Amino acid sequence: MKLSDYKKSPKEFIQGVRSDGFRVGLSTAFAPWISAFFREKHGGTWFGQGRMWAFDRSKINGAFAASLAENLPSGILYDVGQFAQKLRIALASPDPDLFAPFLDVQIFPVEGGDFVCLSRFDPLLVSTLQGLQGTFLRNRNAWRVKVALPRLLEVLETQAGIRREHIFLSDTEIVLEQHASMGEGDRPGVQVGGMVPERVGAGDAEGENAMLSVIAKPMKELWINEADLAKAVQAYGLHGEYAYQEVGVRHLLRYSSCLLADDMGLGKSRQAVVAASLVTGPGAVLVVCPASLRINWEREIHIIQPDAKVVICGDGEAWSQADWLIVNYERLGAVVQAMSDGDVRFRVMLCDEAHYLKEPDSTRTRNAFLLSKHIERRFLLTATPVLNRESELHNLLRLSGHPIGAIPLSDFLSDFAGSPELRKALSERVSEWMLRRRKDVLASLKGKRHEFKYVDLATGERDQYLAAVSDNTQTAIVKIGKIRQLLERLKASWLIDTITSLGDDDKSIIFCEYTESVAYLADEFAKAGIQTVTFTGSNSGTRKQKAIDTFMSDPAVKVFIGTTKAAGVGLNLVAANYVFFASLPWTAAAKRQAEDRAYRNGQKRAVTVLMPVISGTIDEQVVLLLQHKESIEQDLLDDSVQDPGLVEEQMAAKLFNAA
Repeated sequence: MKLSDYKKSPKEFIQGVRSDGFRVGLSTAFAPWISAFFREKHGGTWFGQGRMWAFDRSKINGAFAASLAENLPSGILYDVGQFAQKLRIALASPDPDLFAPFLDVQIFPVEGGDFVCLSRFDPLLVSTLQGLQGTFLRNRNAWRVKVALPRLLEVLETQAGIRREHIFLSDTEIVLEQHASMGEGDRPGVQVGGMVPERVGAGDAEGENAMLSVIAKPMKELWINEADLAKAVQAYGLHGEYAYQEVGVRHLLRYSSCLLADDMGLGKSRQAVVAASLVTGPGAVLVVCPASLRINWEREIHIIQPDAKVVICGDGEAWSQADWLIVNYERLGAVVQAMSDGDVRFRVMLCDEAHYLKEPDSTRTRNAFLLSKHIERRFLLTATPVLNRESELHNLLRLSGHPIGAIPLSDFLSDFAGSPELRKALSERVSEWMLRRRKDVLASLKGKRHEFKYVDLATGERDQYLAAVSDNTQTAIVKIGKIRQLLERLKASWLIDTITSLGDDDKSIIFCEYTESVAYLADEFAKAGIQTVTFTGSNSGTRKQKAIDTFMSDPAVKVFIGTTKAAGVGLNLVAANYVFFASLPWTAAAKRQAEDRAYRNGQKRAVTVLMPVISGTIDEQVVLLLQHKESIEQDLLDDSVQDPGLVEEQMAAKLFNAA
């Protein structure tokens, strides 16, 4: 065994630099000493959503770069020139949604004309509010500012990069003395927009009767146009093996609001688009989803309604003529403002990955409640309605207007949380509202399901891709390899978000084409608190076997990350029921062999193969190439014996011409 087998290859310390124009985020290799290093020595704050360290832009300069070089532990790779180049690129293409949406900035009008501002800690925001002569309310961790609202919004945008669309602006005036005396968890606006009813009395007969009345009250069923539904079932293939999807569409149409909680891969988005298209009335359909899935939703909509006018928030198109408006959670404030101004109206609000609304006092949740007041039909989609605790389901029940949502949280937890019996009672009570199917509904299928997921990039990330494409200093074969490796890295957030949303008993395999990407993804998953094992050709035999054994036997290890070349053949990884391709291999045979590490003897569950494709990149050309090769494989080629390197060299020029 070689000594090199025991040593990890040195990694570049600064792996990514991004900016919103006001702050700079540094993504680094994972190491236990980094927290103290950045927080204590350089004044950084950890930004968990982006798995990076955030700094005030004004502090990232030559002195900062030099200080890093002087203070980093020995053996760490750090190139000042490369860091400076990455910084220039980041500052030239700022992403306004990088930090601001996650600061949960919330503004409440105070009786008398002032405002209270609540947010997560951010040094730049603090200095901005101090500049407005704000007073810090220490007992509530909030700021009081004596300034007109237009001026406050202007300063937040121009000095801290926080736009109106990133803010929850309460429509309810508060009394400052009441605000100051509130206990933790009772901040104003948590129960926003009149969505929470009067508290049901506790301990008296009237209160008990009121509680029983709410619990026993059924949801009101709506009329369904059976003729239109029957046409849709035939037109979109919601029958035979997919008959369960007709049931899902009917479920969404039956009530003014409900939850579709099918396992990933069962077509929740298809069912929701069909159901929304069957809802008649004035106004557009509002689709709220994670930013990376906006393009995927646009494609799903056009499959069902090819001629529909679909507008994505942020693309500069007017909303007034849209049949469908797609907005990411971070920009819900802009939709609230547009509705308040009378610019748009909606007949359906469709919330994908609705568990994003689990925190009742986050900006996105509060804005969603403001919208829900004015939209009668609300479809909630998530495979994980409860990630950690029962209270998360209560929030979704409130948002949807379910009778159980009328129970205050404390009473809800008392009656439905804390024991299996109580949780079972809750499950039975909300069974009319929540439809959840596991993959056993696919028993008539072959057991392996494939699905492309079209992923969108943030502004700064797309600029990284375009910069790599425009680099003409390398040969085509080298250039395409660099670009595909970059795309694998840019899928890290989507992979982490998707795998986080899976069930507790789900395990995943991620196949990469590049060894460097395996290490990078392992670092990113570690930052997110997800345990992984890795498998590459450079690992020793002992280390490889340990990775396999650990993944197969340790319930805490959820992800196996390997290269297609090393891990795509010969392994038995049936503990996994999900397979992800960070990049598609160049041959269909290599892809089939890799995904069959999970789909083989011993697999007792259906296997879902997910292939994220970044729109507008060579990812799309690779998909077309692979599909073309599969179609001619039987007649002309035995691509199982083709040399992938030769294929890559032959197709490089063609791919770049297509891109």
